[in-house]
Amino acid sequence: MKKFAYRLLLAISFVVTCVASTVHPVAAQASLATGAASQHSPNSPITGYTLPPEKLPKAHALYVIQVWVYLFSTLYSFILLVMFLRKRWFAIFRDWAERASQRRFVQAAIVIPLFTIAFSVFMLPIGIYQHSQGLKFGLSVQGWTSWFRDWSIQLLLAVVVGTIVGWILFVVLRRSPQRSWFYFWLAIIPISAFLAFISPAVIEPMFNKFQPLDATNPQLVSALEQVVQRGGLEIPRSRMYEMKASEKLTGSNAYVSGFGATKRVVVWDTAIAKMTPQEIQFVFGHELGHYVLQHIVKGFILTMAFWFLLFYATFRLSQWAWRIWGEGLGIRSLGDWASLPLLLLISSILIFISTPVASAVSRHFEHQADVYGLEIVHGLFPDSQQVAANSFQRLGEEWLDYPYASQAAVLWLWDHPSIPDRIRFALTYDPWKNGKSPQFVKSSPAAAE
Repeated sequence: MKKFAYRLLLAISFVVTCVASTVHPVAAQASLATGAASQHSPNSPITGYTLPPEKLPKAHALYVIQVWVYLFSTLYSFILLVMFLRKRWFAIFRDWAERASQRRFVQAAIVIPLFTIAFSVFMLPIGIYQHSQGLKFGLSVQGWTSWFRDWSIQLLLAVVVGTIVGWILFVVLRRSPQRSWFYFWLAIIPISAFLAFISPAVIEPMFNKFQPLDATNPQLVSALEQVVQRGGLEIPRSRMYEMKASEKLTGSNAYVSGFGATKRVVVWDTAIAKMTPQEIQFVFGHELGHYVLQHIVKGFILTMAFWFLLFYATFRLSQWAWRIWGEGLGIRSLGDWASLPLLLLISSILIFISTPVASAVSRHFEHQADVYGLEIVHGLFPDSQQVAANSFQRLGEEWLDYPYASQAAVLWLWDHPSIPDRIRFALTYDPWKNGKSPQFVKSSPAAAE
């Protein structure tokens, strides 16, 4: 186990070196100085992504912090799981549960909450640090009482869902040791679908306030309906919501969630306050792209396919690890509660390794949504490409998106295309100019004069 942990540390250190490498702030400032003539102002057209001189150092500092916190928290979580194994803490939880009851679900209701709470408390300092940085850089305005309330709700949800899922996992591990990974995967599909279905109506309102957009801003709904009609769609006004993000965050955003009867489009109140109606129409067009292109459903299917491979690989590697270290760690079998940290450690490492693939898929979906957004607003108002570029510029400034992120960081961590790439694409994507057919919105009229 010591050799395994040492090799893991070396691998993570290598990734840290690659991902965290970036342009030195002095070089970035020099680059900004030489391109000062292109610095964006409200009255000048955007030609590329730049940040004001007072925001660039903040964006660089935030970028470095975010990369290092991600990598440190990942390594720290691995170390915690190794500690749970080497110190046999979970074996102690197992003994308590077995003395309390012979019923497996009762045992699950003891060991899973104990582990979830202990692990979450160990990880709490990182969450506190991240929130303090959000406050420091002006990205968050959420008070600590509200933050701890959200953290407590997340912990409660993790305990409830984790207990049910953990109980199912160990039921199949005991009843069908060789095919447990497959049966567990089959059980996870309806559970995940159910959670995705109820999330907009049940889970999301636990953290933020929502209200029908038609009740708060009917004029904006009418403008958004123009975008919907351009796509030949029917999205009821009742499925458009405003989220009271300003109580916690300062930046703008919008998103789609749910599927079937719970599918909805959500616009943050910060976006409504800071963006022009045309910019909101473009952002809405982007989110509409996710809706039309079935990205939620496709993402769910791809996630289930990934979990199929993940569960199989985790099971096989866990069998190998248990044969080597199981006795020394107090693990009787993979069907023993004490094996949970081992299963989580191996699956977490596999997820970490596969992060670039998941990020690439997400960036592909987001790029498709950008294409759809550009196409759906083309001709709806003048200079739609500039409007799209300006919305990206605004988002970059609000969220302090660093313009010079290393390619390794983008490939590994960015689930959206970088702001410079999105602006560059928005300014150059013009199939109508050469008489070509748009990729998604075939009926878009000619550009407005």
